[in-house]
Amino acid sequence: MKNSRYQETNRINGKELRYTDAGSGNAVILLRAAQNSALADRLAQDFRLITLDLHDSKPEPNLAEAIGRTADQLGIARYCLIAESELAELAIAHAIGSGDSVEALVLLAPAYASNGTSDDLRLEEIGAPTLVLFGTRDQVVPPETGRNYARRIPKCFYTLVYDAGHDIEVDRPASLYAVVRDFLEHREKFTIPHESSAINP
Repeated sequence: MKNSRYQETNRINGKELRYTDAGSGNAVILLRAAQNSALADRLAQDFRLITLDLHDSKPEPNLAEAIGRTADQLGIARYCLIAESELAELAIAHAIGSGDSVEALVLLAPAYASNGTSDDLRLEEIGAPTLVLFGTRDQVVPPETGRNYARRIPKCFYTLVYDAGHDIEVDRPASLYAVVRDFLEHREKFTIPHESSAINP
């Protein structure tokens, strides 16, 4: 990533929350569970990308607040938020609690909530335009789960990526980035219709 710098922020439950700040342009915060991310490398070419390294952190309520504190420290008032599967619940909590700070939300194959469905998530309270992506071959979370998100989130775009499993970033990196970038740049004017759609090879 160009112009990257690795820094440390507030301590959360005795742990340091580390992040990478790279690129320039409109701000995007990526909640990352994996240590390496091809998506992060691509995003940093077109946006100012803040990647929060959460691969050794358990999703906790305090972390939702830490996202906002990190943005404040960097002087970022508004930003787009992207979360990998197991971090989706954290991103949703932050998007709801942050007012209009989150301009757009992207959830990559969001995992089930604690009771096995998304029913205990306050999805109806998400105000930001939201893109929910699943791979058609996802064997971890049924892709049909996306319909529940699309039904309950007021401004939701549910999209399937063909020939991708649960880790869309590994299976179809170029297709994933193309649709995410398009959504971040256009939001409600996103070229994929509001109803369920699919990204072909």
